[in-house]
Amino acid sequence: MSGSGAKELSPIEIYKYLPKTNCGKCGEKTCMAFATKLANREARLEECPELLKPEYKEAYEKLWEMLRPPVREVVFGSGERVAKIGGKYVMYRHELTYHNPTVIAIEVDDTMELSEIEERIKRLEELSYIYIGRELKLDAVAVRCVSGDAERFKAAVEAVAKLTDMPLVLCCLDPEIMENALVTVYERRPLLYAATKDNWREMAELATGYKCPLAVFAPGDIALLRSLVKTLRAYGVEDLALDPGTFPGEGFSDTLNNFVMIRRAACKMGDDLLGYPLIGVPAVAWLSEGGKEKSKEEEEAEKVLKAWREACMAVMLITRFADLLIMHSLEGWVQLPIMIWRENIYT
Repeated sequence: MSGSGAKELSPIEIYKYLPKTNCGKCGEKTCMAFATKLANREARLEECPELLKPEYKEAYEKLWEMLRPPVREVVFGSGERVAKIGGKYVMYRHELTYHNPTVIAIEVDDTMELSEIEERIKRLEELSYIYIGRELKLDAVAVRCVSGDAERFKAAVEAVAKLTDMPLVLCCLDPEIMENALVTVYERRPLLYAATKDNWREMAELATGYKCPLAVFAPGDIALLRSLVKTLRAYGVEDLALDPGTFPGEGFSDTLNNFVMIRRAACKMGDDLLGYPLIGVPAVAWLSEGGKEKSKEEEEAEKVLKAWREACMAVMLITRFADLLIMHSLEGWVQLPIMIWRENIYT
Protein backbone atom coordinates (compact mmCIF):
# COMPACT_ATOMS: atom_id res chain seq x y z
CA MET A 1 0.00 0.00 0.00
CA SER A 2 1.20 3.43 -0.89
CA GLY A 3 1.18 5.25 2.39
CA SER A 4 -0.42 5.30 5.80
CA GLY A 5 -3.36 7.58 4.97
CA ALA A 6 -4.61 10.52 2.99
CA LYS A 7 -1.84 13.00 2.26
CA GLU A 8 -1.69 15.88 4.71
CA LEU A 9 -1.83 19.34 3.17
CA SER A 10 -1.48 22.69 4.85
CA PRO A 11 -3.92 25.52 4.03
CA ILE A 12 -0.91 27.64 2.98
CA GLU A 13 0.03 25.14 0.24
CA ILE A 14 -3.51 25.27 -1.12
CA TYR A 15 -3.88 29.05 -0.72
CA LYS A 16 -0.93 29.63 -3.08
CA TYR A 17 -3.09 28.41 -6.00
CA LEU A 18 -6.39 30.08 -5.06
CA PRO A 19 -7.52 33.34 -6.77
CA LYS A 20 -6.99 35.37 -3.52
CA THR A 21 -9.96 37.61 -4.38
CA ASN A 22 -11.84 37.01 -1.11
CA CYS A 23 -15.03 37.26 -3.19
CA GLY A 24 -17.07 35.11 -0.81
CA LYS A 25 -18.75 33.13 -3.61
CA CYS A 26 -17.66 29.87 -1.98
CA GLY A 27 -19.51 30.80 1.20
CA GLU A 28 -16.37 31.74 3.12
CA LYS A 29 -15.24 35.28 3.89
CA THR A 30 -11.67 34.75 2.71
CA CYS A 31 -9.73 32.48 0.37
CA MET A 32 -7.63 31.38 3.35
CA ALA A 33 -10.76 30.18 5.15
CA PHE A 34 -11.73 28.24 2.00
CA ALA A 35 -8.19 26.81 1.79
CA THR A 36 -8.55 25.57 5.37
CA LYS A 37 -11.81 23.82 4.52
CA LEU A 38 -10.20 22.23 1.45
CA ALA A 39 -7.28 21.01 3.56
CA ASN A 40 -9.73 19.46 6.04
CA ARG A 41 -11.71 17.82 3.18
CA GLU A 42 -14.73 19.88 4.21
CA ALA A 43 -15.21 21.50 0.78
CA ARG A 44 -14.70 20.74 -2.92
CA LEU A 45 -12.76 22.74 -5.51
CA GLU A 46 -15.94 23.23 -7.58
CA GLU A 47 -17.36 25.41 -4.78
CA CYS A 48 -14.98 28.19 -5.91
CA PRO A 49 -16.54 29.64 -9.12
CA GLU A 50 -13.43 31.72 -9.82
CA LEU A 51 -11.27 28.59 -10.13
CA LEU A 52 -13.48 27.34 -12.96
CA LYS A 53 -12.57 30.33 -15.17
CA PRO A 54 -10.10 29.70 -18.03
CA GLU A 55 -7.40 31.94 -16.55
CA TYR A 56 -7.16 29.67 -13.49
CA LYS A 57 -7.00 26.41 -15.43
CA GLU A 58 -3.40 25.63 -14.48
CA ALA A 59 -4.01 26.44 -10.83
CA TYR A 60 -7.15 24.29 -10.83
CA GLU A 61 -5.26 21.34 -12.30
CA LYS A 62 -2.51 21.61 -9.68
CA LEU A 63 -5.06 21.83 -6.89
CA TRP A 64 -6.99 18.90 -8.35
CA GLU A 65 -3.86 16.76 -8.30
CA MET A 66 -3.18 17.80 -4.71
CA LEU A 67 -6.75 17.22 -3.56
CA ARG A 68 -8.07 14.53 -5.90
CA PRO A 69 -10.41 12.12 -4.14
CA PRO A 70 -9.01 8.81 -2.87
CA VAL A 71 -11.78 7.10 -4.87
CA ARG A 72 -11.62 8.23 -8.48
CA GLU A 73 -14.68 9.41 -10.34
CA VAL A 74 -15.63 7.34 -13.39
CA VAL A 75 -18.21 8.49 -15.93
CA PHE A 76 -20.12 6.33 -18.39
CA GLY A 77 -22.92 7.20 -20.76
CA SER A 78 -23.16 10.15 -23.14
CA GLY A 79 -25.08 13.35 -23.74
CA GLU A 80 -27.25 14.65 -20.91
CA ARG A 81 -27.76 11.24 -19.30
CA VAL A 82 -24.38 10.27 -17.95
CA ALA A 83 -23.70 8.26 -14.83
CA LYS A 84 -20.99 9.38 -12.41
CA ILE A 85 -19.71 6.81 -9.95
CA GLY A 86 -17.06 7.14 -7.27
CA GLY A 87 -15.48 10.52 -6.63
CA LYS A 88 -15.46 9.91 -2.86
CA TYR A 89 -13.23 12.04 -0.66
CA VAL A 90 -13.96 10.32 2.64
CA MET A 91 -14.98 6.93 3.93
CA TYR A 92 -17.86 8.05 6.13
CA ARG A 93 -20.54 10.62 5.39
CA HIS A 94 -20.05 12.50 8.68
CA GLU A 95 -16.50 13.36 7.58
CA LEU A 96 -17.75 15.26 4.51
CA THR A 97 -20.86 15.26 2.34
CA TYR A 98 -21.10 12.29 -0.06
CA HIS A 99 -21.22 13.10 -3.78
CA ASN A 100 -22.36 11.09 -6.80
CA PRO A 101 -25.26 9.02 -5.42
CA THR A 102 -25.12 5.28 -6.03
CA VAL A 103 -26.19 4.52 -9.60
CA ILE A 104 -28.93 1.86 -9.83
CA ALA A 105 -28.96 -0.16 -13.06
CA ILE A 106 -31.72 -2.61 -13.96
CA GLU A 107 -30.68 -5.73 -15.86
CA VAL A 108 -32.12 -7.22 -19.02
CA ASP A 109 -30.66 -10.27 -20.75
CA ASP A 110 -30.37 -11.52 -24.29
CA THR A 111 -32.64 -14.54 -23.73
CA MET A 112 -35.63 -12.23 -23.24
CA GLU A 113 -38.06 -11.67 -26.08
CA LEU A 114 -38.05 -8.17 -27.57
CA SER A 115 -41.51 -7.53 -26.11
CA GLU A 116 -40.21 -8.34 -22.62
CA ILE A 117 -37.20 -6.06 -23.07
CA GLU A 118 -39.51 -3.28 -24.27
CA GLU A 119 -41.79 -3.77 -21.26
CA ARG A 120 -38.88 -3.66 -18.79
CA ILE A 121 -37.39 -0.51 -20.34
CA LYS A 122 -40.81 1.16 -20.32
CA ARG A 123 -41.30 0.35 -16.64
CA LEU A 124 -37.74 1.48 -15.87
CA GLU A 125 -38.26 4.85 -17.56
CA GLU A 126 -41.63 5.39 -15.89
CA LEU A 127 -40.63 4.44 -12.36
CA SER A 128 -40.34 7.72 -10.45
CA TYR A 129 -41.32 9.14 -7.08
CA ILE A 130 -41.50 12.70 -5.77
CA TYR A 131 -39.79 12.84 -2.38
CA ILE A 132 -39.44 16.13 -0.51
CA GLY A 133 -39.68 18.05 -3.78
CA ARG A 134 -37.17 15.90 -5.65
CA GLU A 135 -37.86 13.29 -8.32
CA LEU A 136 -36.30 9.92 -7.56
CA LYS A 137 -35.58 7.67 -10.55
CA LEU A 138 -33.45 4.73 -11.58
CA ASP A 139 -30.36 5.45 -13.61
CA ALA A 140 -29.02 2.87 -16.08
CA VAL A 141 -29.55 -0.40 -17.95
CA ALA A 142 -27.29 -3.45 -17.66
CA VAL A 143 -27.53 -5.76 -20.69
CA ARG A 144 -26.38 -9.29 -19.80
CA CYS A 145 -25.12 -11.95 -22.18
CA VAL A 146 -26.77 -15.15 -20.98
CA SER A 147 -27.19 -16.96 -24.30
CA GLY A 148 -23.50 -17.07 -25.23
CA ASP A 149 -24.60 -16.13 -28.75
CA ALA A 150 -22.89 -13.07 -30.29
CA GLU A 151 -25.81 -12.11 -32.52
CA ARG A 152 -28.42 -12.45 -29.78
CA PHE A 153 -26.37 -10.27 -27.43
CA LYS A 154 -25.82 -7.69 -30.17
CA ALA A 155 -29.56 -7.64 -30.96
CA ALA A 156 -30.43 -7.13 -27.29
CA VAL A 157 -27.91 -4.28 -26.93
CA GLU A 158 -29.18 -2.60 -30.08
CA ALA A 159 -32.79 -2.95 -28.92
CA VAL A 160 -32.04 -1.37 -25.55
CA ALA A 161 -30.04 1.43 -27.18
CA LYS A 162 -33.02 2.29 -29.40
CA LEU A 163 -35.50 2.20 -26.52
CA THR A 164 -33.64 4.44 -24.07
CA ASP A 165 -30.83 6.98 -23.86
CA MET A 166 -29.95 5.85 -20.33
CA PRO A 167 -26.30 4.92 -19.67
CA LEU A 168 -25.51 1.31 -20.52
CA VAL A 169 -23.54 -1.45 -18.80
CA LEU A 170 -22.58 -4.26 -21.18
CA CYS A 171 -22.15 -7.50 -19.21
CA CYS A 172 -20.21 -10.20 -21.05
CA LEU A 173 -17.02 -12.07 -20.18
CA ASP A 174 -16.32 -13.15 -23.78
CA PRO A 175 -14.32 -10.36 -25.49
CA GLU A 176 -15.37 -11.39 -29.02
CA ILE A 177 -19.07 -11.36 -28.16
CA MET A 178 -18.57 -8.09 -26.29
CA GLU A 179 -16.91 -6.38 -29.25
CA ASN A 180 -19.58 -7.62 -31.66
CA ALA A 181 -22.16 -5.64 -29.65
CA LEU A 182 -19.88 -2.79 -28.58
CA VAL A 183 -19.22 -1.62 -32.14
CA THR A 184 -22.88 -0.62 -32.43
CA VAL A 185 -23.03 1.49 -29.23
CA TYR A 186 -19.46 2.54 -28.37
CA GLU A 187 -20.35 6.20 -28.93
CA ARG A 188 -22.69 5.85 -25.94
CA ARG A 189 -19.55 5.09 -23.86
CA PRO A 190 -20.94 2.10 -21.98
CA LEU A 191 -19.28 0.54 -18.95
CA LEU A 192 -17.73 -2.77 -20.05
CA TYR A 193 -18.26 -5.59 -17.55
CA ALA A 194 -15.88 -7.18 -16.95
CA ALA A 195 -12.14 -7.90 -17.05
CA THR A 196 -11.07 -11.05 -15.20
CA LYS A 197 -7.81 -12.95 -14.73
CA ASP A 198 -8.66 -14.91 -17.88
CA ASN A 199 -9.67 -12.15 -20.32
CA TRP A 200 -8.02 -8.96 -19.02
CA ARG A 201 -5.78 -8.35 -22.03
CA GLU A 202 -8.58 -8.55 -24.62
CA MET A 203 -10.90 -6.47 -22.42
CA ALA A 204 -8.17 -3.87 -21.93
CA GLU A 205 -7.79 -3.60 -25.70
CA LEU A 206 -11.56 -3.04 -26.06
CA ALA A 207 -11.55 -0.40 -23.31
CA THR A 208 -8.64 1.54 -24.77
CA GLY A 209 -9.65 1.04 -28.40
CA TYR A 210 -13.24 2.20 -27.92
CA LYS A 211 -12.47 4.63 -25.06
CA CYS A 212 -14.87 3.03 -22.60
CA PRO A 213 -14.54 2.49 -18.83
CA LEU A 214 -13.93 -1.07 -17.68
CA ALA A 215 -15.12 -3.07 -14.68
CA VAL A 216 -12.72 -5.51 -12.99
CA PHE A 217 -14.18 -8.71 -11.55
CA ALA A 218 -12.36 -10.88 -9.00
CA PRO A 219 -14.98 -12.48 -6.73
CA GLY A 220 -13.79 -12.90 -3.15
CA ASP A 221 -10.15 -12.14 -3.93
CA ILE A 222 -9.04 -8.59 -3.11
CA ALA A 223 -5.38 -9.39 -3.79
CA LEU A 224 -6.25 -10.56 -7.31
CA LEU A 225 -8.49 -7.51 -7.83
CA ARG A 226 -5.61 -5.23 -6.88
CA SER A 227 -3.18 -7.13 -9.12
CA LEU A 228 -5.55 -6.84 -12.10
CA VAL A 229 -5.90 -3.10 -11.53
CA LYS A 230 -2.11 -2.70 -11.50
CA THR A 231 -1.81 -4.69 -14.73
CA LEU A 232 -4.65 -2.84 -16.48
CA ARG A 233 -3.23 0.54 -15.52
CA ALA A 234 0.16 -0.45 -16.91
CA TYR A 235 -1.71 -1.43 -20.08
CA GLY A 236 -3.16 2.10 -20.31
CA VAL A 237 -6.65 1.66 -18.84
CA GLU A 238 -7.43 4.42 -16.34
CA ASP A 239 -11.23 4.44 -15.96
CA LEU A 240 -11.92 1.36 -13.86
CA ALA A 241 -14.61 0.11 -11.49
CA LEU A 242 -14.18 -2.78 -9.06
CA ASP A 243 -16.49 -5.75 -8.47
CA PRO A 244 -15.18 -7.84 -5.56
CA GLY A 245 -18.16 -10.19 -5.88
CA THR A 246 -21.64 -10.19 -4.36
CA PHE A 247 -22.45 -13.45 -2.58
CA PRO A 248 -26.04 -14.23 -1.57
CA GLY A 249 -27.12 -15.99 1.60
CA GLU A 250 -24.49 -16.66 4.24
CA GLY A 251 -21.77 -15.33 1.93
CA PHE A 252 -23.18 -11.82 2.05
CA SER A 253 -21.31 -10.96 5.26
CA ASP A 254 -18.06 -11.64 3.37
CA THR A 255 -19.33 -9.36 0.60
CA LEU A 256 -19.82 -6.47 3.01
CA ASN A 257 -16.45 -7.12 4.68
CA ASN A 258 -14.70 -6.97 1.30
CA PHE A 259 -16.42 -3.71 0.38
CA VAL A 260 -15.41 -2.16 3.70
CA MET A 261 -11.79 -3.36 3.43
CA ILE A 262 -11.45 -1.99 -0.11
CA ARG A 263 -12.92 1.41 0.72
CA ARG A 264 -10.88 1.63 3.90
CA ALA A 265 -7.69 0.79 2.00
CA ALA A 266 -8.39 3.64 -0.42
CA CYS A 267 -9.61 6.32 2.00
CA LYS A 268 -7.69 5.56 5.19
CA MET A 269 -4.53 3.84 3.98
CA GLY A 270 -3.89 5.65 0.69
CA ASP A 271 -3.96 2.52 -1.50
CA ASP A 272 -4.23 4.03 -4.97
CA LEU A 273 -4.77 0.65 -6.65
CA LEU A 274 -8.05 0.16 -4.77
CA GLY A 275 -9.20 3.76 -5.13
CA TYR A 276 -11.95 3.09 -7.67
CA PRO A 277 -15.77 2.90 -7.61
CA LEU A 278 -17.31 -0.30 -6.25
CA ILE A 279 -19.94 -2.41 -8.02
CA GLY A 280 -22.51 -4.52 -6.16
CA VAL A 281 -24.89 -6.97 -7.81
CA PRO A 282 -27.99 -7.56 -5.62
CA ALA A 283 -29.51 -9.31 -8.65
CA VAL A 284 -27.68 -12.45 -7.47
CA ALA A 285 -30.61 -12.89 -5.05
CA TRP A 286 -32.51 -14.19 -8.08
CA LEU A 287 -30.09 -17.02 -8.86
CA SER A 288 -32.18 -20.15 -9.36
CA GLU A 289 -32.17 -22.78 -6.67
CA GLY A 290 -32.36 -26.45 -7.55
CA GLY A 291 -34.91 -28.69 -5.89
CA LYS A 292 -38.37 -30.12 -6.18
CA GLU A 293 -41.01 -28.73 -8.49
CA LYS A 294 -43.13 -26.01 -6.94
CA SER A 295 -46.77 -25.10 -7.28
CA LYS A 296 -47.75 -21.75 -8.82
CA GLU A 297 -48.43 -20.34 -5.35
CA GLU A 298 -45.04 -21.49 -4.09
CA GLU A 299 -43.29 -19.97 -7.12
CA GLU A 300 -45.01 -16.61 -6.53
CA ALA A 301 -44.08 -16.69 -2.86
CA GLU A 302 -40.48 -17.47 -3.78
CA LYS A 303 -40.37 -14.52 -6.19
CA VAL A 304 -41.54 -12.17 -3.44
CA LEU A 305 -38.92 -13.57 -1.07
CA LYS A 306 -36.13 -13.12 -3.64
CA ALA A 307 -37.24 -9.55 -4.36
CA TRP A 308 -37.25 -8.81 -0.63
CA ARG A 309 -33.75 -10.28 -0.25
CA GLU A 310 -32.54 -8.23 -3.22
CA ALA A 311 -33.90 -5.04 -1.66
CA CYS A 312 -32.19 -5.78 1.67
CA MET A 313 -28.89 -6.49 -0.07
CA ALA A 314 -29.15 -3.27 -2.09
CA VAL A 315 -29.76 -1.12 0.99
CA MET A 316 -26.81 -2.66 2.84
CA LEU A 317 -24.52 -2.27 -0.18
CA ILE A 318 -25.44 1.41 -0.55
CA THR A 319 -24.67 1.86 3.14
CA ARG A 320 -21.36 0.05 2.72
CA PHE A 321 -19.92 2.08 -0.11
CA ALA A 322 -21.33 0.59 -3.35
CA ASP A 323 -21.18 3.18 -6.15
CA LEU A 324 -23.11 1.12 -8.73
CA LEU A 325 -25.78 -1.54 -8.19
CA ILE A 326 -27.04 -4.00 -10.81
CA MET A 327 -30.55 -5.14 -9.91
CA HIS A 328 -33.33 -7.28 -11.34
CA SER A 329 -36.58 -6.29 -9.66
CA LEU A 330 -38.64 -3.39 -11.00
CA GLU A 331 -41.37 -3.62 -8.37
CA GLY A 332 -42.14 -0.27 -6.77
CA TRP A 333 -42.17 -1.77 -3.28
CA VAL A 334 -38.59 -2.97 -3.87
CA GLN A 335 -37.13 0.15 -5.46
CA LEU A 336 -38.87 2.92 -3.51
CA PRO A 337 -37.23 2.19 -0.12
CA ILE A 338 -33.86 1.86 -1.86
CA MET A 339 -34.21 5.21 -3.65
CA ILE A 340 -35.33 6.96 -0.47
CA TRP A 341 -32.47 5.43 1.52
CA ARG A 342 -30.02 6.54 -1.18
CA GLU A 343 -31.48 10.05 -1.12
CA ASN A 344 -31.14 10.27 2.65
CA ILE A 345 -27.51 9.13 2.63
CA TYR A 346 -26.53 11.49 -0.20
CA THR A 347 -28.38 14.58 1.08
